[in-house]
Amino acid sequence: MNSITLFRILKNGVINYSRNFWLSLAATSIMAITLFTVSSLLIIKAVTDISLKTIEDKVDISVYFKLGVPEAIIKQIQDQVDSFPQVKSVNYIPSVLAREKFKELHKNEPLLIESVEQFSDEENPFPASLAIRVASLDDYQNIITVFQAENLNPYVKKITDKRDVVDRLQKITDAIKKIGIVLTIFFSALTVIVLFNTIRLTIYNRREEIEIMRLVGASDSYIRGPFLIEGVFYGLTGAVLTAALLYPILYFLGPRLSSFLEIDITKLADYGLNIWLLFGALVGLGVVLGAISSLIAVRKYLKI
Repeated sequence: MNSITLFRILKNGVINYSRNFWLSLAATSIMAITLFTVSSLLIIKAVTDISLKTIEDKVDISVYFKLGVPEAIIKQIQDQVDSFPQVKSVNYIPSVLAREKFKELHKNEPLLIESVEQFSDEENPFPASLAIRVASLDDYQNIITVFQAENLNPYVKKITDKRDVVDRLQKITDAIKKIGIVLTIFFSALTVIVLFNTIRLTIYNRREEIEIMRLVGASDSYIRGPFLIEGVFYGLTGAVLTAALLYPILYFLGPRLSSFLEIDITKLADYGLNIWLLFGALVGLGVVLGAISSLIAVRKYLKI
């Protein structure tokens, strides 16, 4: 196939797209909706992954000691726990510092602050504690078991952790993945059906031209080519339209989303969601859906 023939195929494909403007607009809109849905789900998944990782890094075990436990004993326990390979860090929070944190947290409640200040350092009701972070969530139970041992019962008052927050977010992330797969399949099938019928109508409207091309000896690829190009063009225009809608939304909502979720949305690339790769994926998916629709329509209705 020479360059002139290829140019004519491309030109006829674009003419097919623009000839039935409203029909093409509807098909392009369906393509854009599909691509926008898929890209939005990818972004939501990446954001939830970042949120999950951020929360995992912040989650710790708080071990509160009974009042009157000597600081030397707490320090000894701290050194012992810090030697465990699965422990990332152990921070000792003395009772005085715990009281100051409480006062800072409730600084807008003067009556509560006044009641707390009535206690002297010796009468301080806030227990000393250890804040422990581990490398993996699976290691938390092992650390909790250590502090539940009988030899530490005389010293430990309470053990708290926030693994339930991570578990809930993990379930949300898994649900998003499943919903994303279902929606992607649904909208992809809908797009193929719409484009299939659009190209079928194009073939029907050009049936006389196709018959003339057959009579003058046009090759199969020359007759079929414009319809395949038309399907690909639906994918390209749908991807461009999706990018034109998606990127401004990310630009304006990105900083607000980062502030609200307390995450760095610029780290999306660390989770395989580079903005240019996303656009490439949109174009690729659009072209594939358009090409599949065209091939099915051509094989079924364009008998050469």
